[in-house]
Amino acid sequence: MKAKSVLCTLAISGLLASAILVHTAVDLIAEDTKTYRIGLSVWTGYPTSVQGFKDGLAADGFVEGENVEYFYKKSDGDARVQRQMAVELSEAHLDLVYSLTTPGTSIVKDVLSESIPIVFSIVTYPADAGLIESFEYSGNNLVGTSNYVNLKHYITLLKTLLPNAKTIAIFHRKGEPNSKIQAANMIRLLKKAGFTVIDLEPTTVEEMRQMAEEVADEVDVFMTTTDTLCQGGGEAELVIISLQRGIPILSSNKMGIEGGSTFGPVVDFYSLGKMSAEMAVKILKNQANPSSLQSKLQEPPITLINGTSVAALGLDLPEASLRTAQILK
Repeated sequence: MKAKSVLCTLAISGLLASAILVHTAVDLIAEDTKTYRIGLSVWTGYPTSVQGFKDGLAADGFVEGENVEYFYKKSDGDARVQRQMAVELSEAHLDLVYSLTTPGTSIVKDVLSESIPIVFSIVTYPADAGLIESFEYSGNNLVGTSNYVNLKHYITLLKTLLPNAKTIAIFHRKGEPNSKIQAANMIRLLKKAGFTVIDLEPTTVEEMRQMAEEVADEVDVFMTTTDTLCQGGGEAELVIISLQRGIPILSSNKMGIEGGSTFGPVVDFYSLGKMSAEMAVKILKNQANPSSLQSKLQEPPITLINGTSVAALGLDLPEASLRTAQILK
């Protein structure tokens, strides 16, 4: 009887072990075949940021069309449309959302459940804008990358490249928290460094053009901020006036300099996208809580100079500064 009991116990143990192995194998297969559903809330577009994010995920095995399905939402900067799109994302059973810009991400954060991780980018002041508690600890379901550039880089560039400049007109969209903070801090530093500053708050591209025309005879430099108006066509209008009136543009936007603005310390949205993807991988693969991760920025920034605009404006830039910058021909 004892022998039969032992055999019976061994048989049951063997069946249990087999069941556990089968269950584990099924779990592994399910994990390997899982299709991750990721929302892309891009505000007005930012294709290089989205591509950087996708490439970063693909490099770690999260490949579109294989095990990732993206849900792309673009509101063209319309807050009402953005809110509706955020509702659609909240109902799409997503594993994660990649959200761009301060106004866009603020709406996404407001609408989505806290159970859905949100990785943001192109948000200059995420803590000051109320998206997270701090870079070190978000305190919620958000984490991401900032396009903030330490303002000391702007002062250094101004004094190095335009040593005779005295008066600066700074443009930032009225009512946008992101650029309002940047402009306020920048104005304080510029005044401390001895510059006269004209603070301009347009609400539309046309208004930005009109303001630039009105102050063109009073200023030595135009300056743009990292807001959605400058990035959404306003800076392109400034470039036209800049070349017509011979006024250099100190830009906060890489795309602005690529489009004709004179120079600036900028971040690369593609690189920020890849940095954001690293956070997304930790969330998707390791089940990391966003609040356990740190938000990041690109430091040092790139000094980018548009060589064509420099030549058109007749600027003679110091040779030493050109050696450490990226020059667009």
